[in-house]
Amino acid sequence: MAIDDDIIISPISPVHPRQGNRVGSVEWRAGGHGEQQPEQDDSADIGLSHGHQAAELLYSATMDQVAHLAGLDHDPGPRPEGDLPGTSHSQHLLLGIAMLFERYCQRHPQFSAREAGLAFAPLARQGLDRGLQETCQVLIQLNALPPATQAQLQGLHQLTSKLLDERFGIA
Repeated sequence: MAIDDDIIISPISPVHPRQGNRVGSVEWRAGGHGEQQPEQDDSADIGLSHGHQAAELLYSATMDQVAHLAGLDHDPGPRPEGDLPGTSHSQHLLLGIAMLFERYCQRHPQFSAREAGLAFAPLARQGLDRGLQETCQVLIQLNALPPATQAQLQGLHQLTSKLLDERFGIA
């Protein structure tokens, strides 16, 4: 590594696409010449790859909301979306809610399975609605909610709502 009084230049090394290697990067280093560090770019404008991160945010927000509404705040949450089987985000949302329902049943053994489902279904539906609102608010604050992503989230919400109704026999 070559070190100048004010600049550090990293040598080129192998790059893994998921690791944040700073290949050939140049960093600011205070060198005692009375210069100040340049201003950092504080832009929150981020790109979302085809709504994937937005859907993951919806999953996380929905699980938090459903757990809170069902009184499961102090229990460990369901697995992260990436750890769930299935290929679609709606399947992941439904599986996450089903895992929360199992915990709800364990917490309320006085209910039959049908009674627990009737009590839990409105909480799950409300949590899904709140999760969508929270996700959209966060993405708006980040300036990262283009109309296409908003439409994808709305479609995912509608499909998951329909699947929830079928799952709990509300339809």
